[in-house]
Amino acid sequence: MLWTEKYRPQTLEEILGQDKFVSDAKHWKEGMPNLLLYGEAGVGKTAAAGVIANFVLGEDKESNFFEINASDDRRLEVVRTTIKEISSAMKIGNVPHKIILLDEMDGMTPDAQNALKRLMERYSSNVRFIITCNHRHKIIYPLQSRCANYGFTRLSDEEIKTALDRILDFQGISHIESSQLEEFIGTLNGDLRRGITELQASVSSNTPLSMQIERMQQPYNELLEHILNDQYELALKQMHNMIHMSVDMKTICIGMHDVVVKKSLPTPKKFKYLRVIGESEWRSTNMTPKVLAAWMIGQLI
Repeated sequence: MLWTEKYRPQTLEEILGQDKFVSDAKHWKEGMPNLLLYGEAGVGKTAAAGVIANFVLGEDKESNFFEINASDDRRLEVVRTTIKEISSAMKIGNVPHKIILLDEMDGMTPDAQNALKRLMERYSSNVRFIITCNHRHKIIYPLQSRCANYGFTRLSDEEIKTALDRILDFQGISHIESSQLEEFIGTLNGDLRRGITELQASVSSNTPLSMQIERMQQPYNELLEHILNDQYELALKQMHNMIHMSVDMKTICIGMHDVVVKKSLPTPKKFKYLRVIGESEWRSTNMTPKVLAAWMIGQLI
């Protein structure tokens, strides 16, 4: 079983790093507002939605909680049929309302989002929506204004260590050295989900955590070598391959930042690289990935 599922939080107390959200959620037992949870991947947005469903719906969760990946089902027709049917059907059992989770909502078209706005109003007595996204600006303002907005922040290294130590204890694993675990956590940039996934891969394959770290950083080291050798086409191909494997540009920039910081480079060149990487991360919210990749490589070489 995947550890990300096995150790997914089940109660409000198990949610790490989102104190304001947890504090407010404790008052939602008899009903909750529509919610917009936004923030980077792996910080617990989807897991928090499941916890809220547990808290509000209790034993009747299975009949009243519905999860739709909005980036897959992003069409207007999905709102007019699937989501409307769920919203209009009566709740089952002794619950205040049903809950619909729309995961990765920033992948849904503006027309579909506008249609959802009307469903929120029409069926407000019967259903509540939890919307999750990485980029809040991709959610139309009328939807934002109909939700309580919570920005989920990156987890600190200490919080991630708490979570991973707990998993290792439950699994009865004691051979991983604390210093090695801390080095591993330092590469995660607050992404607990990635940390759990990579840790399970290391344990399952009997691969030392230090080698797992090297494997994680290998694509970025290769990319940096292409750049240092002025190999524009190879560097661009490497980055396009990563984008094709669903690695977003923000993640690429973070990975590149880490390998550049560790690399022994002349100070002016290191500062130039870090400046371009930082600007690329900033541009990643509103530029097409392949266009940004070409711009970034062009600035670095």
